[in-house]
Formats: sequence, C-alpha cells, structure tokens
Amino acid sequence: MPGTSLPLAAMLLALLLSACAGQPRPVAEASWEEHQARLQALTHWDATGKLALRTSELSESGSLEWRQQGSSSTLQLSGPLGVNATTVYSDGASLVIRQGGETHTLDLSDPLELERRTGWDLPLQALPHWLKGIPAPDLAVQRMEFGQDPTLLQTLQQDNWEIRYAQYAPFDLFRLPTRLTIQRATTTVRVIIRNWELPSNP
Repeated sequence: MPGTSLPLAAMLLALLLSACAGQPRPVAEASWEEHQARLQALTHWDATGKLALRTSELSESGSLEWRQQGSSSTLQLSGPLGVNATTVYSDGASLVIRQGGETHTLDLSDPLELERRTGWDLPLQALPHWLKGIPAPDLAVQRMEFGQDPTLLQTLQQDNWEIRYAQYAPFDLFRLPTRLTIQRATTTVRVIIRNWELPSNP
C-alpha cells in the first residue's frame, strides 16, 4: 500500500543509520606507549638516505645504507661516486670497520674506544632506536617533547645527546622519521632517510 511505503522507508533508514553509528570508529591516534612498543618490536629493517657528520676535528657526508637484523647492524657509508666507502658492522658487542682496504675491530664495552680510533663521538648502540623515533632503552630519558601528534617525538634528550625530529612519513603501518639531527657538544649528525624497508609482518 502506498500509505505504508514512507514509514517503512523511514524505518529502514533509521536502522541503517543506527547500524552505522554502532560500528567502531577508526582510532585516530595510538597512545605513545603503544607506538613505542610497536617500534621496539620492529627489529628488522633497512633504511637508505644521507648522513652528514661534523665534529671539531672532521666533517664527513655521504650516502647511508643501514640494515638492522635484531642486535646486528650493518652500515654502508660512501661519498659521491662511492668514494671513501666505509662498511661498519656491529653485533652489539664489537664493531668492525672496513675502509680503504683496512679493517679495524673495536670493543663496544669501552665507550671511548670508537672516538679514539675513528674520531666519531657517536653512541652507535643507541642509533637504531633514535632513527626509529624512540628512546634507547639503556639510557635514561632526560627530556621528551611532542608536537600535535602525541605519538611522534619532536625532541628527545638522552645522555646529553639531543635528537630533533623535523619530519616523519608513513611507511607500511608506521610513521617513521625521515629528517633528524643528533647533537651533543661539538658533534652534530644530520640524517635524511629517503626510504624505510620493513618486514611484511612486523
């Protein structure tokens, strides 16, 4: 009957709207703790880009390829056209540096040996965490500052190192840093990451 079509249509529309309203909405932002835990669990990744290191005694820059496999790190650093190519490998306990046909092995239990042997005043064991945008778990957090997104660090301070995050970008299920600066005293490291390659099931 024509007289019943309007109430029936209104009823169907009301049911449809109530069903839509009852569906859970997408979560806009995870909490910082959830975000940090997910990134801590991300232990296998590749990052490529550029790195510039400046200290009171040296200034170097070049392309960067970083492969992280659990506690093992492999870095490929090279200048234009592959000049001064350097490979750095660490298993978490020792560090092997290959450059220009020479190989040096360093004991990471001595925090000053890296600087004595290479002139690099860098906390290499903390870098994989800082690159991902989270604090290194073995260092006390002195300061953390966030922007509009409460899950993305803008500034982090640990062991008197200040890490400033200028830019993030989405990669798979994560938002990861693409521009950051790491600084302490006369040492400044600027990193630009063009691409993150992540496992299919992080």
